[in-house]
Amino acid sequence: MVVGYLYSRLGDLGWGRWQVILSTAVLRGSYHLYQGFGAFVGNAVMGVVFGWIYTRWGRLLPLVITHVLLDATVFVAYPFVARAFPGLFS
Repeated sequence: MVVGYLYSRLGDLGWGRWQVILSTAVLRGSYHLYQGFGAFVGNAVMGVVFGWIYTRWGRLLPLVITHVLLDATVFVAYPFVARAFPGLFS
């Protein structure tokens, strides 16, 4: 939802496509910093991909569905991975 709002508002201010994509990707990464620097980088990269997809097709629903699927996968897979590879999470 933030993506759709910021793309609209920043576009109204005259920001270019890649200025908007990169700045919103950094914002996306920054509000995942509580998870660590790796999460910042991963979410910033995902923000660039999501931003490009949004500017290409102008639809938020595919991004929302992808985000839900990613979160659900991590939620379900984490306990199994943590049990199988305890050294990774110590």
